[in-house]
Amino acid sequence: MGNSLTIDLRSDDGHLFASIDPVLGGRLTRLSFDGTPLLIDAGHPRAVHPLGWGCYPMVPYCGRVRDARLSFGGRSHDLPVSADPHSIHGTTFDRRWDVVDADESSVELCTDLGPHWPFLGHVVHHVSLGPGSLSLRLTVEAGEDMPVMVGWHPWFVKPDSSPTELRTMLRRDDSGIASTERVVRPAGPVDDCFVGRFDGRSSDADELLTFRIANVDLGLSSDCTHWVLYDEPRHATCVEPQSGPPNQVNDAPVVLAAGESMTRWFRIHMIVS
Repeated sequence: MGNSLTIDLRSDDGHLFASIDPVLGGRLTRLSFDGTPLLIDAGHPRAVHPLGWGCYPMVPYCGRVRDARLSFGGRSHDLPVSADPHSIHGTTFDRRWDVVDADESSVELCTDLGPHWPFLGHVVHHVSLGPGSLSLRLTVEAGEDMPVMVGWHPWFVKPDSSPTELRTMLRRDDSGIASTERVVRPAGPVDDCFVGRFDGRSSDADELLTFRIANVDLGLSSDCTHWVLYDEPRHATCVEPQSGPPNQVNDAPVVLAAGESMTRWFRIHMIVS
């Protein structure tokens, strides 16, 4: 189970290990398969900010929110400027989460959306390890009418290559915010939101994003409709399932009424080859 700061999990077959930090955003701080590290951890020299390592939930918005301003219900709200001049990746990535339940291979955590989100609500993060698989599930429940997104931001150790299945992306405007215009993925590194083939019909059996880290083949699947690929850093690649594109909470919000909830899942499958 780990010490007072982290919760250590192990799959029943003993191949997969993970550590969760409830104090710092309910994030995975470690993920390894047969001894091969798969995530950038806090000890990496580039991990100088909570946004830059591990795998953390993004709630109640993902990616950038333009100029750190939320407009909803005829009112405008200031959000934290976490990627100047924008807000980025939600309000829970550096918050303390409460442990609801835990055993040797799973944990469930919960937190509210914090003082920087203008609406009442809470979110539950369920993490479980199985034979060769990590399963994550987020459920956000609104305490009052509000726009909402959910997603995850894993910082993978640099893979042999980026997932080639991501082909169609949303062109970014001059502010770095994804537009609705679809373009073909260019050659070279990207920091962009992808759609197309991965359109919410993912399942255990199909629609996998695949790549390799050292001798481990990974397959990623989710019922999220969008993926952000950030492979510009030399030390890491981020492949982020999101329930919508950046700035969706302003441009085309998914609105939960008080008492309603949204749930999304994300799975990582691993095979040593």
